[in-house]
Amino acid sequence: MPRTKSSKPKPFAKARCRTIDISRHMNFPGRIRGEFWTNLAKFVSGFPTGDQTPWGIPFKMAKAAAKARVILLRKGESVTVPVGARADYVCVLHTFRKADTDKTNYIEAQPVGSYELRYAGGKAHVQPIRARLDVPIPESPGMVQMAMPFDMAGTLDPTVRMSDEEAARLPQRSQRWGWRQCGVTRGGGEPMVFAIRNPNPGRMIKELVIQGSTESPVIVAGVTAYRGTDHPLRHLARRMYRVRTPGKGAAKVDKVEVNMGSIARRDETLGPRGKKWLSTPYGGLNYEQEPARDGEKVYSIYGARDATVSVELEGRKKAVEFSLGEAYEAGESKRGSVRLERLGGKKQWMEVEVIDGSTGKPTPVRLHISGAAGEYIAPYGHHEQINANWFEDYGADLKEANRSYAYVPGVFTTDLPTGDLYIEMVKGFEYAPTRCKVTVKPGQRKLRLRINRWTDLRSEGWVTADTHVHFLSPQTAWLEAQCEGVNVLNLLASQWGRLFTNVGDISGRVGVVENDTVVWVGTENRNHMLGHISMLGTKGQPVFPMCAGGVYEAWVGDPDFRTLSEWAQECKRKDGVVIRPHFPYCGFTEDPVLAVMGVVDALEIYPAGARSSFPLQEWYGYLNNGYRVAVAGGTDKMSASTAVGHLRTYALLDRNRGFTYENWARAMRAGRTFSTSGPLISMEVEGKQIGDTIRLPSTGGKVEVNAAAESAWPIGRIEVVQNGRVVASESSRKGAKNLKVSAKVSFTKSGWVAARCSGISGRPTARKAAHTSPVYVTCGSERPYDGPALQHMLNLTQGGIEYLETLSTRFSDEDQERMIRLYRRVERHLVERLREGGSRR
Repeated sequence: MPRTKSSKPKPFAKARCRTIDISRHMNFPGRIRGEFWTNLAKFVSGFPTGDQTPWGIPFKMAKAAAKARVILLRKGESVTVPVGARADYVCVLHTFRKADTDKTNYIEAQPVGSYELRYAGGKAHVQPIRARLDVPIPESPGMVQMAMPFDMAGTLDPTVRMSDEEAARLPQRSQRWGWRQCGVTRGGGEPMVFAIRNPNPGRMIKELVIQGSTESPVIVAGVTAYRGTDHPLRHLARRMYRVRTPGKGAAKVDKVEVNMGSIARRDETLGPRGKKWLSTPYGGLNYEQEPARDGEKVYSIYGARDATVSVELEGRKKAVEFSLGEAYEAGESKRGSVRLERLGGKKQWMEVEVIDGSTGKPTPVRLHISGAAGEYIAPYGHHEQINANWFEDYGADLKEANRSYAYVPGVFTTDLPTGDLYIEMVKGFEYAPTRCKVTVKPGQRKLRLRINRWTDLRSEGWVTADTHVHFLSPQTAWLEAQCEGVNVLNLLASQWGRLFTNVGDISGRVGVVENDTVVWVGTENRNHMLGHISMLGTKGQPVFPMCAGGVYEAWVGDPDFRTLSEWAQECKRKDGVVIRPHFPYCGFTEDPVLAVMGVVDALEIYPAGARSSFPLQEWYGYLNNGYRVAVAGGTDKMSASTAVGHLRTYALLDRNRGFTYENWARAMRAGRTFSTSGPLISMEVEGKQIGDTIRLPSTGGKVEVNAAAESAWPIGRIEVVQNGRVVASESSRKGAKNLKVSAKVSFTKSGWVAARCSGISGRPTARKAAHTSPVYVTCGSERPYDGPALQHMLNLTQGGIEYLETLSTRFSDEDQERMIRLYRRVERHLVERLREGGSRR
């Protein structure tokens, strides 16, 4: 019987089923007359045959060679099926079809037939077959309420590419990548599974009488007597479980199956939580895999109370069977020395509040919640299983290396299990990454967490920005920026073949502005050969076309129409900021042209500390020849595998101006920036700030440089770089959260000086680094000169000319000649500088 609050549950036991052979009562298809009956015959001939287990319940259906496949009954017709078994429920496979001659207008709950359970010794129980509640009717085509489709809904992993054979087994809609993000196969199909509750489970059921009561047919394809503790079609809530065996270490599980349910997902933890996890140096790190310590497999299982969870263990011939209901309700199901354990206590809905320790107010954060075993617990509205594939999911989730996070506002509501929970909170580079343990008590309705600032560069006029984000909606971008401590987020529309993204979000003005965070939708304009260029803050109409050239960026047959420099010039005319993204990769043919023409404000560079870093050496080559361009940090976020702002730009605003997008743009153009993946770096040269110019006499002189770096994560080295060479440094083998360096640097010719810092090689923080933009030093009127770097620039420029003259797809001859003339002008400039050498002043 169904359990209520007052009813005592039956002890846990394996469900017992007895299939009833109804083959001798099957009467359809038989003699067929008319279109309706012909179509109905085709329909039932498509039913599964032989032994079937819909919803984990065994049925004997018609044999594949049988002519008659079902029992079909109309008004005045009935069959009596011998049962000879006790049952808590009698399960049937049935459906209903309205005949073309039937003029009845069926309504919900109208009887269309009946089931009669006749007991040995007399008495009976009659169960009507109700329209819409138990069987489908055309007048009300919604879901049938008390019967289930033949195929139970299952799950699929949207992050894993399926074989063609696997995909072909899915409904056509589920094969499409968008629908696959739902993570489910919807189930469906007929006949439907229906369970008749037996009010007298202790009595022997002698026979089942099936009767039709309308002109339209009731159809029955299978009957099974079911003994169990609960309704066989009612599922327990989905929960996480693990298998435990004696001894140390995780159980070595080969296979897990559920007969009256399924496994929603399989996962593997990094190991149990505890003091080691709380004190690990991996908190808040980007891109670093956290080592697994005694990790184990965990399973998200749903199913009926009487479901059996079958576990195959390494080294055992026979599977161990557990009661899902027992594990769900009692916390574990034990068979000998092996246990199936439910993870976490009873779930309850709670309000979670994250408090900023510096203000006492709620603040958005990037949040990780896990249970004591290490299982990830996603807040409601977020994914437990995060799809980090390109352009396949762009919600407020993050799969950072092997750790999962949700981007949450300062106050949110979710369901959490009682017991111990382990929390990690991250909020950019100026808050200490926080790991803590909390205990949720039964009945608790509020959980308060706290995260603390360790420094506040914002109060000193510094503004953070991610110059390069794709695919998010502006509002989700704003939330993620808030969670990561980013003040300016540049969301870039662009094109990939025939895919256009975020174009509908372009407004030509600032987008979301709230709580010290601004989102502006610009464009990333791209050419597969010439390079990429980002248009930030372009006012009015966007700079189109966004992409040209080959199919990696544009669509087949799209011609080259503008150079990157022409895109950049139009952006600047519209008060925008021009950034060279992911410099110098993704085509860098036109980079020298951009530099010579002075139309690029900053280069996105990962601030690696190694002097052999290719991006740094390319950048240094431009600076060494007097082409001034600042450094920027942007993530190029295009999936849930990248945290907004994990590489970011800090820009120093004019203290006489407030924080607006326009004032941030001014700071970017002035080169008052540093790029960082964590450390916060500063530099003064003779009291001058980053981006400034110091003028010395033509004979040169010395300048005093003071640089400092501080970080929430240990760093190992800070360096002063003059014209691409390290001229002073300080280091810490063990790592330090503060490093300083001071030096007197001599200049005999014009050049530049900057500071950079890096993490500790071989440690989790190895990739933490920062690099300032230069302070420029001029000696008289001399212009910096680096012959090999200049020759490299010339080679790239001439390569661009050759491409435009030969392989480039033309929009028109006139436009092609215009683009080539621009390159030729820069070519002449570079040739002249090489001819003059370093003599020109």
